[in-house]
Amino acid sequence: MSGKDAAPIPGTAVAPRRPTLDEVIAATARPVPPVPGQCDLVDYWRESGVIDDDHAVALGGEQS
Repeated sequence: MSGKDAAPIPGTAVAPRRPTLDEVIAATARPVPPVPGQCDLVDYWRESGVIDDDHAVALGGEQS
């Protein structure tokens, strides 16, 4: 690990443990469930005319 270690928690001599790169990647790679009632941005962009059907399919949206 390069750089300075994490600063101690104020009022204690305990420094929080830094997550490893593998732990950070695993945490950011988890699928996030959709929020009920939330629209799909790819479909919204396609319906708004920002992207065409080919771009929507490339981004994982459904073709109309």
